[in-house]
Amino acid sequence: MSKERVKVGFSRFIESNKLETTSKYAFRGLRDLTHLSLANNNIKALPRDLFIDLDSLIELDLRGNAFECDCRAKWLMTWLKNTNATVSDVVCAGPEDMKGKRLNDMTSLQNECVSTDFILHQSVASESLSVDTFSYKNDVYVAISAPSTESCMIFQWDHIEMNFRTYDNITGQSIVGCKSVIIENEVFVIVAQLFGGSHIYKFDDDQSRFNKFQDIEVSKISKPNDIEAFQISSDWFFVIADSSKAGLSTLYKWNDNGFYSYQSLHEWYRDTNVEFLDLDGKAHLILASRSQVPVIYQWSRSNQKFILQGEIPNMEDVVVVKHFRIKEELYLAMTRYIGDSKVLRWGTKQFAEIQALPSRGSVILQPFSFKERYYLALGSDYTFSQIYLWDEDHKIFDRFKEVYIQAPRSFTVVSTDRRDFIFSSSFKGNTQIFEHIIIDLSL
Repeated sequence: MSKERVKVGFSRFIESNKLETTSKYAFRGLRDLTHLSLANNNIKALPRDLFIDLDSLIELDLRGNAFECDCRAKWLMTWLKNTNATVSDVVCAGPEDMKGKRLNDMTSLQNECVSTDFILHQSVASESLSVDTFSYKNDVYVAISAPSTESCMIFQWDHIEMNFRTYDNITGQSIVGCKSVIIENEVFVIVAQLFGGSHIYKFDDDQSRFNKFQDIEVSKISKPNDIEAFQISSDWFFVIADSSKAGLSTLYKWNDNGFYSYQSLHEWYRDTNVEFLDLDGKAHLILASRSQVPVIYQWSRSNQKFILQGEIPNMEDVVVVKHFRIKEELYLAMTRYIGDSKVLRWGTKQFAEIQALPSRGSVILQPFSFKERYYLALGSDYTFSQIYLWDEDHKIFDRFKEVYIQAPRSFTVVSTDRRDFIFSSSFKGNTQIFEHIIIDLSL
């Protein structure tokens, strides 16, 4: 006659020992433990997955402790919802707004328990002034203007090596800007140069490289400083901002055979930056200049031209204007090399200042966002660059992280393979590629 082996459980009582926590391996392998008491200690937090091996647990006593119901308690809150064991009340001793509440009753914590960081992923051994990105046939590319090497470097994301690798190299003379435009599934790169004229290159699928497509008519362009490409209805345009005293910022339009000079803008004002944006459903340009406050142009459908509409008052010495949106609200980031940079919000037919950021020596205040988090990157020639994070409760940006980049000139978002990167160009050092990562604070 065979005898059936009876599984016998056991209990463990660790009470009144003034414990504040325990090792995450304290109950590892105790699959027959049925009753556990950690009552009347001074436990503030328990390590994640502490009870993962307790398959036979029937009763758990956690009374008389001082649990902090912050991110450290997130895993315990989830475990309490899923366990079959009977568990005593887990009463929160803090934070202050959680004091006296039962963790057993909660389905979420007020804190989302995640943070973010920017970590260096890759460094490109070249100085640079601007970075642009485009997607073509399921691949992601980056165009970097590098005047010191007289080239526009084209990089491609390598899905196997998980980094950005050299793909092509467009050579020229003192290249200060590379801007991509995709028209009817054809890729063009506008290359602005200080000398030798500016050109447009077109991607050749057969040769897997960029070849010169067109010389840009630049009789009115003396010192290109920025390129902005955009579409209005079915028409493609780009603007070159001219920063010379005798220069003239110029609008170019696509006509199926190439781009041609279409409209002269803003004569004699040393424009440093041009920004295209939709304002109340209408196409606008904002031009920043070293010699006056930023001016606003509005697209006229009847005239098919940009018409000077007005200016942004009390904003002298703005060198770059960038627009961004947070939950449908329109904002401007105004970069100033001397004095404070500004954040403005669009209200009733005008922009109003909401925040000033100390920015001596800055030439770029770049807004960007990842996963519903909104950032500003403030580059500085004299000190560490600052990354700010939007505080939704107070509607302002708070300091988030310092990064060291030598003379940063631009910050550009590149996303691929469910990973997010920010490229930082540098006028005096290597081009840095930082990855935006999510940190689980409940671990």
